Amino acid sequence: MADSGAARQIVRREVLRFLIPGLIGMLVLTGLSLVAAVAVAREQSQRDAEMTGVFLARSVVEPRLSGKLIEGDPSEIAGLDSALVATVEGADVLGLRIWDSDGVVVYADDPRVIGETFEVAPTLAEGHGVTVSPADTTRPENRYLDPSAQIVEVSLPVAGADGRTYTFQVHQLQDQIREQAREIWLSFVPVLVGSLLLMGLLLGMLAVRMAGRISADMAERQELLQMSLQAGELERGRIAAQLHDGTVQQLVGLSFTLAGLSSRSSAEGRDDQAASLAAAAEQTRSAVRGLRSLLVDIYPANLDRAGLPAALEDLAPSEGSVPEGGPPVPRVVVRAEDVPTLSPEVRSAVYRIARESVANAVKHAAAQEVTVTLGCDGGDVVLRVADDGVGFVPGEPEQGHLGLIISRDVAESVGGSLDIDSDPGHGAVVTFRTEAR
Repeated sequence: MADSGAARQIVRREVLRFLIPGLIGMLVLTGLSLVAAVAVAREQSQRDAEMTGVFLARSVVEPRLSGKLIEGDPSEIAGLDSALVATVEGADVLGLRIWDSDGVVVYADDPRVIGETFEVAPTLAEGHGVTVSPADTTRPENRYLDPSAQIVEVSLPVAGADGRTYTFQVHQLQDQIREQAREIWLSFVPVLVGSLLLMGLLLGMLAVRMAGRISADMAERQELLQMSLQAGELERGRIAAQLHDGTVQQLVGLSFTLAGLSSRSSAEGRDDQAASLAAAAEQTRSAVRGLRSLLVDIYPANLDRAGLPAALEDLAPSEGSVPEGGPPVPRVVVRAEDVPTLSPEVRSAVYRIARESVANAVKHAAAQEVTVTLGCDGGDVVLRVADDGVGFVPGEPEQGHLGLIISRDVAESVGGSLDIDSDPGHGAVVTFRTEAR
């Protein structure tokens, strides 16, 4: 059964499994909102650049795109320069140029490229309408643009006074994209933060509720398990008592009877009947041995709650535990000092042997005092049960009392030894020794 520390650890682990994905989701949502804000700002910036290019083309360039301007008349060029400068003043326009269909720059705010011929860009050669794209600073006509700057290029057709179609091109600086993205993102912040806080609050409430339910379920499980263990222990004790005091004793008596009848039949010369009775007696003794093993398996002592020393203290019989007219209840003294931590198997064996030894002393020895001593000797744990009763000849009582036989089997089952020292009229000492593990 998990202790309270393990239970808290389980609850903590399950709550974290619930909260961590929620927190990760919140962080992902925040990141996605920032990416979306940058994308919206970029798209908005390109729309602004497109609107600027269209406005300049229709309101400034087309009305002044005369034949003299195309031929390079200085006054026409100066007039267009003045109009464009007045219109784009304060804007982030970096460059303006007009192309003819042969790739000749007929006008530019940078006189270094006027009259030069360049390979016509695909968008210009195919006669697209308005196109907006990042400026390719690797092209020869853009060699004077700063390659490290974010520049958008807007191209669109314009009609000249000579009836020909030209291409008007505007380069606009886009360094304000980040600032626009920041402004857009900040406009989302109140809604975003409010949503995240609400989500966090809901996650926290759900986590607290889940932790409470897990704790309650674990407590209920532990309580049910404890009740089940207690019920099982009581039932095993009842079955073991019935087998020990009823069925086993009857089978032992039956084996003695069958053995006696076999001996009598043999003495009377009825050998076949004697053999059958002897076989029946052996089968009965085999059944007794099987029940002994069963008793060892089904009757482990419950020592988890009280511990071994306290369980030994409980071995003292009460006044009502001995039948009326029987021997007086002896005084049971328990000395358990420096007891190491033992495995469940060894702990159960110590308790069972102590229980059987005290029970035998109470029922058969007519003892006035029983002393139970538990301690360590080197690497071994040693149990000693001594009484001042009538004593017996070692070996003889084992034929009629199952308790000592069970104790010996229990001792051997954990690799230990059981020694019995007794003399008639001088009490008995039962010593159990096994490795402390």
